[in-house]
Amino acid sequence: MKITSFLILIPALLTGCASLMPLEDGLTPFKGEPINHLFSVIGFPDDIELIDNEITYRYQITKNHTDLVTETERATGLEGQDPLIAKTMMQPTQVNVECELTVITDTHKTIKRWRYKEAYKGCTPYREKLAANIKQ
Repeated sequence: MKITSFLILIPALLTGCASLMPLEDGLTPFKGEPINHLFSVIGFPDDIELIDNEITYRYQITKNHTDLVTETERATGLEGQDPLIAKTMMQPTQVNVECELTVITDTHKTIKRWRYKEAYKGCTPYREKLAANIKQ
C-alpha cells in the first residue's frame, strides 16, 4: 500500500520540477500595456532607441560560464550479458549564455510586439521574473 501511494505522489512532486514557461507566455499579458508595467517586473533595458515612430527597448545578457554538458562516447562489446551501446558522461564545458530581448512600443509607450534571440537558456532570468509576476 505504501508503494502504491508513493507511485501516485511521484507525478505530483515532479510537476514542481517542470521547466519555466516560454518567454512568449510571460510577455503576452503585457501587450497593449504601458512599458512601465514591464519595467517593474524585469527591470530597465540596456538600450532605448526611437526608430520610425516606434521606441525599441533592448535587454541583453551575455556571459560565459562552465556547465556540465552530457557527452556520449560510442563503445561496443558486452557489459556482463548485456550489449554495451554507449557510455554517457557529464563533462565540464565552457558555454556562452546569451539573451537579446527587444520590446517595441508606439510613441505613447504602449507595448506592441517583441522578439528575442537566446542561446543556452540565456533568457532564464527574465522567464523567472515573468513567472513570479504571473503567480501574484
